[in-house]
Amino acid sequence: MLKKILLALIFAITAITNVAHAEDDMKTVASKAYVDTKIETKQLKIPAAGQPNVGAGETVMTYTATGNGQIGERGLYSDISNYDASTDGDKLITASALNATFTNLPTTPTTKLECANESDGCTLWTIVDQTAYARGLPDGYTRLEYIESRVPAADAYIDTGLNFNSDYIYEITYAKGGTNNAIMGARKNTDYTAQGNFSLTYRSNSTALYSSTTSGSSAVVFGDSIFGIQHTVKYQQSTSTLLFDGTNKWFSNWITNVEIPYNVYLFAFNMVGNAGGGRTEYVRIYSYSVKNINGTLIQNFVPAKNSANVLGMYDTVSGTFFTNAGGNDNFVAGPVAN
Repeated sequence: MLKKILLALIFAITAITNVAHAEDDMKTVASKAYVDTKIETKQLKIPAAGQPNVGAGETVMTYTATGNGQIGERGLYSDISNYDASTDGDKLITASALNATFTNLPTTPTTKLECANESDGCTLWTIVDQTAYARGLPDGYTRLEYIESRVPAADAYIDTGLNFNSDYIYEITYAKGGTNNAIMGARKNTDYTAQGNFSLTYRSNSTALYSSTTSGSSAVVFGDSIFGIQHTVKYQQSTSTLLFDGTNKWFSNWITNVEIPYNVYLFAFNMVGNAGGGRTEYVRIYSYSVKNINGTLIQNFVPAKNSANVLGMYDTVSGTFFTNAGGNDNFVAGPVAN
């Protein structure tokens, strides 16, 4: 009988001791019991899916940082043909919807460095061209698809402020509206047959580029150019490159090292410091860029207008707005670029 009483007392004391230890553990911040109990009340639980007007697999789990934070969900918007602001306004947009909606995002050419000898620890680097998506132009400027000039070249032209250089890579996209119209260029002689010539022009129904030879200057004719159709010319004298819509048209008798100490003009020729070239109808310029021999952008002109509706070409490299250098502000604006 005594043994049974002693055994019961031992069990009772042990139970009381265990309860005391558990209570003591709850008072100790670092104890397992305390952490398990407290963290359980703080655990965020993912709610059951219930986003209205979406099906299974069409929501994204989200976390809100306001207050104590809250896990929730956002619907996905993917059907661009059936937008409803009352149900779709707060959804996340999918890549497919974004791609289908924005087909003409503004871009700007740029360059990046790439390792040329990765196995040797990247001690050599190469410059690689790339295209970046841009926000467009700064506040106060609106990008246009093109600007055009319909008046004599001396009355409406852009002075690029940059001398012609044999090593530079010139690229221009344009359209013509008539015959015998100056598009761009620089000459160190008033005689177009003399040496020291770089000029892009219309000749009859074709586009031609004049460049220097050992005995003077000659022209390559690109063939018929339909009025209003865009064409692109890329020219680098020192590498014998003349691409017309991607096809090399370089003349075998052209020379590669003529320097012209005059700024290149757009919508006209710079003929020994004076604008000329004539115009019977419009010239449209969509883009114009200059790179150095390493392919680094020096100028990147895009058609634009400022907040006062003055038309010109905005250089995204220098942040400079180039307006008409002629006697009259006679440019015509193309549509606003998307």
